[in-house]
Amino acid sequence: MPDVKTRTPGLTGLEIIAGFKFLQAATLIVAGLGAFGLMNAGVAEAAQEWLEKLALTNGQRLAGTAATHMLPFFNAVTPRQFGAIGLGAILYALVFLVEAVGLWRGKRWAEYLTIAVTTSLLPFEVAAVVQRVTAVRVATLAVNVAVVAYLVWQLRARQRVDGRAHAG
Repeated sequence: MPDVKTRTPGLTGLEIIAGFKFLQAATLIVAGLGAFGLMNAGVAEAAQEWLEKLALTNGQRLAGTAATHMLPFFNAVTPRQFGAIGLGAILYALVFLVEAVGLWRGKRWAEYLTIAVTTSLLPFEVAAVVQRVTAVRVATLAVNVAVVAYLVWQLRARQRVDGRAHAG
């Protein structure tokens, strides 16, 4: 009779990371679709008017600051550039989806892929924190470092178990 492992209830670390990757993919898909929508001149003008009104509101400091920073971007970006941004966001979302599905299914290749992709972005995150320290930037960097550290630990632990199984 084969050895059957029982799984403890609750999410594993890989499933939590997979859920995070699904959330990132969904966010990028929405952003990509939004960028595609902004290729339409009428939509882009309406969005710019909305941002201008938002920037003028006194009561919503955070929203007004965000709108003020976005206005120069809207004035400088062409429809073609919005299309490129949308395509880039969708393609990047696909990478996150591949990572998420692989991690959810406990695939070793997904752990390696996630380590590679996440590590490749760390220099940009460090540069962003060095440029200006914000809670969001520091939290993003910390979460991504923790994800990489966990996945490396997970792979090494699995290699030790596999090594003992082959030796015994």
